[in-house]
Amino acid sequence: MFRKLSNKLFEPLSMVIIVIGIITLCQPWILILHRKGFLITGVGLALYIFFSHVKPPVEEEVVEEEAELVNYPR
Repeated sequence: MFRKLSNKLFEPLSMVIIVIGIITLCQPWILILHRKGFLITGVGLALYIFFSHVKPPVEEEVVEEEAELVNYPR
């Protein structure tokens, strides 16, 4: 369950956090966002590195297809 969520939810969410951090670094109007922009980008980067190393689960269908290609009896 965690691997599916990691691949489909948390990894793209961490990319969005990185983009938000870069946008807050580039905007000059709200000083507190500008000050926290590097922190936001760093948190998004750390999350992306963590969740990109979590491998997605192996589906049983793929294993069944490989078994059919090799002609292993079940």
